[in-house]
Amino acid sequence: MVYRTLGRTGIRVSEIGMGCEGFVDKPYEQVLAFVDRMEALGVNCVDLYTSNPEVRSNLGRALRGRREKFVLQAHLCSVWKDGQYKRTRTSARSGRALPTS
Repeated sequence: MVYRTLGRTGIRVSEIGMGCEGFVDKPYEQVLAFVDRMEALGVNCVDLYTSNPEVRSNLGRALRGRREKFVLQAHLCSVWKDGQYKRTRTSARSGRALPTS
């Protein structure tokens, strides 16, 4: 596997990543098999695009005990009136996705 350094962070990520779209509607055992295979092949970059609680729970369980071996990346979106996710940099539209302090 070829790795690249992520900016100035010093974090090394695999050039090949796993998109979690493949985890939707999959049982935990299959998500675990995906993660086992990723680890065996040296894939450490996971695109956690979904807020689906079942996907996140299954992935969390599959990563238990080896979380430090993987780099998770995600993105923020905002839901517009029609229920669709849209890309935006307008804080008023994406504010609900950001944590408050």
